[in-house]
Amino acid sequence: MIGIRYLSVMFGGACAGLAGAHLSLVYTPQWVENMTAGRGWIALALVVFASWRPWRVLAGAYLFGAISIAQLHIQAIDLNDLAFLPGPLYWIAGLVKSVPSQFLSSLPYLATVIVLVLISRIQAADDDEHAGLARPAVRSGHVDK
Repeated sequence: MIGIRYLSVMFGGACAGLAGAHLSLVYTPQWVENMTAGRGWIALALVVFASWRPWRVLAGAYLFGAISIAQLHIQAIDLNDLAFLPGPLYWIAGLVKSVPSQFLSSLPYLATVIVLVLISRIQAADDDEHAGLARPAVRSGHVDK
């Protein structure tokens, strides 16, 4: 059992190393200071959000990814391209475009905080659910080594 835990930690470390290599070689093909820009915090929030349920990982990843991409698309809106919209919709598009880019850039982090607050309220009763993860496995009165 202890060996499986060590292998799991090594696998997780290898995946994190591959993710870092992808970030610095493919996603941003250069090394820049603070290139992760807080994405690790969002990934940690995703783990808490998922609470050991794979379907929640998928839903949370799509949610946080959609918010990250949406803020980029909102910043790139050109109101001249939206002139075909009826008056009220064009007005709403102009209102969204007038939101400061700094606020739009903070949307993924704000969504993360909101989701964590909501999840913490829901999971308050389930605090002991995974308490066994910190204890060594016991089989027939002996601790695995």
